[in-house]
Amino acid sequence: MILNENIKDRVYAILAERRQKARVAAQHRWEEIGLDIPEIASLKAELNQTSVRLSKIVLSRSANVAQALEQLRDSNLAAQAQIRELLTAHGYPCDYLEVKYACPICGDTGYVNHQKCSCLIQLTKMLGAEQLNAVSPLNLSTFDSFRLDYYPDTPDENGIVPRLQFCSKYAAGFHPKSQSLFMIGNTGLGKTHLSLAIARGVLEKGYSVIYGSAQDLFRSIEKEHFGRDEENRDSLETILACDLLILDDLGAEFDSNYYTSCLYNIVNSRIGAEKPTIITTNLSAAQLQNKYSDRIVSRLFTMYQLLRFAGKDIRQLKISESR
Repeated sequence: MILNENIKDRVYAILAERRQKARVAAQHRWEEIGLDIPEIASLKAELNQTSVRLSKIVLSRSANVAQALEQLRDSNLAAQAQIRELLTAHGYPCDYLEVKYACPICGDTGYVNHQKCSCLIQLTKMLGAEQLNAVSPLNLSTFDSFRLDYYPDTPDENGIVPRLQFCSKYAAGFHPKSQSLFMIGNTGLGKTHLSLAIARGVLEKGYSVIYGSAQDLFRSIEKEHFGRDEENRDSLETILACDLLILDDLGAEFDSNYYTSCLYNIVNSRIGAEKPTIITTNLSAAQLQNKYSDRIVSRLFTMYQLLRFAGKDIRQLKISESR
């Protein structure tokens, strides 16, 4: 993923903070153990002299440098083994004094053998999604607030899948290779509410989620593509890389060849990468066919799991209640 400078700076600042916290916590454990087990404090002081002893050996230019270095190594290994034995003898884990990094793979540096660590990639995705979601209503809908008096959750004669039950199970079992969903139905039937509830549940599992209307996301991509975004963001890269993309209200965007091209790129790229996407639309199958190309519509109806929404518009129900 291409990083803009703002996200890159934040990623490296977070990693540096993690390293510092891990080292400070380890230092506090050394101080604690030094008081509880004085023998370990003596052994640590001995180990701290390693660099001084090493310099003396190298500078001595003795014929026995190799032997002296081997003895120093053996002495250090023996001291470390003794520390572990003392820890376990006093009821502590043998690795209690080691630095416990958030990512044991890279030691919170973000790189392993000059390659990006998975923790850096995940952190970048999370921050990129956070930036795109800054104005999204991700905290407004939950499964608990989905009102079954407005949205009955029972199958109808057309075999409509129970919405709440299906979507809550989808969020609970979400993983980066989950099935993509295509929610189709008239306005006011709970598609946006449930997609937001899924987003919230997936975010709570630690995955990166991008939620936005098709109009807003396509507009962001267009501004960046044509150089009209002064913040120099990388929305398309972030959209393609996030763990879950939710594209709401497809079909409400302006008719544009560029937007249609963006949609195909997003749908096709994420299918190819086996990354799940949730798309909602108020358009019928016939309307979608008229608005988009066959290669887009066919992918939505064959590569996504179709969820048809039926019922009465919640807004009409609320109007009736208020009378």
